Amino acid sequence: MSLNSVITGTPKLKHHQFKRRQLIPLTDVLLWRIDSGIVRTLTKNEEENIITLGFWGKGDIVGQPLFPFYPYQVECLTIVEATILPRGYFYAQEVMLSHIQRTQELLRIIHSRKIKLRLLRLLKWLADRFGNQLPEGQILDIRLTHQEIADIISTSRVTVTRLLNQFEQENKIGWSHNNCLILFRE
Repeated sequence: MSLNSVITGTPKLKHHQFKRRQLIPLTDVLLWRIDSGIVRTLTKNEEENIITLGFWGKGDIVGQPLFPFYPYQVECLTIVEATILPRGYFYAQEVMLSHIQRTQELLRIIHSRKIKLRLLRLLKWLADRFGNQLPEGQILDIRLTHQEIADIISTSRVTVTRLLNQFEQENKIGWSHNNCLILFRE
């Protein structure tokens, strides 16, 4: 224990860095605070299909104790810096409310009747949550494959590709020089 943690009464927290697509290690009691970057939480159904449970960024807390089913994974979508929280970390009401709200937002999106609307709402939600402002709209530096997007909104990869091309022709989206999605203002 460091002198600083003795003086302040708070233990020194362990910081870790993870690469894009790396899985954050989990245990039944371990919680992680995302300090920078973006992760998504995943599980699988009986047919081994991947189900996206949520997207989380700076300040959010993830970990197996928040999802009592197996399998449960936390996948880094960008380079991520995260901190292991102390074992006795109190599940603050704000953490639980945040998880409930984010999950409900994602459920609302994926239950839209029209696939086109589902995809557009997902892109808008991700851009609002994790994007950066540009004069012409928002830029989103999350690299999801067309198949991953299709899995999230329960459609086919072919449909996602077709709709993204359509959105591009309609000037709803575009691409930056380094292949980041730009969601144009309407």
